[in-house]
Amino acid sequence: MRPPQAMQANITWLYYKDLPAAMRFYEDMLGLLLVVDQGWAKVYQVSGSGFVGLVDETRGMHRASDTKPVAVAFVTEQVDAWHAWLVSKGVKMRSELRDSKSLPIRGFTAFDPEGYTLEFETFRDHPQNATMRALLKR
Repeated sequence: MRPPQAMQANITWLYYKDLPAAMRFYEDMLGLLLVVDQGWAKVYQVSGSGFVGLVDETRGMHRASDTKPVAVAFVTEQVDAWHAWLVSKGVKMRSELRDSKSLPIRGFTAFDPEGYTLEFETFRDHPQNATMRALLKR
């Protein structure tokens, strides 16, 4: 017996003390499109079937926490341009733009307004990344 067929999409839910500030960041800094507005929960499209959801901690199933044991990764071929854009807007960086010494990726990490780590990366042309790169071309 096998599980049902593949999922249609995924949403990563993040919980905020200041939802309007988070909304401004994801809309103005990242240019994401708000596709579902449930009042206290907002869903933004990141890619064809990838979404990030922002939730007011007073209404959601979890509370915002100072510890953020999650990173949201944004995969893009324009990682250098994203780095330049976010730096020019004064977004706090966690790491500088660089080629990984241990993985065939290039990227950097930044923080959103409440401290979630946002990872911007591109998967280099390498056998280890062949399947991922093929899927991204669809």
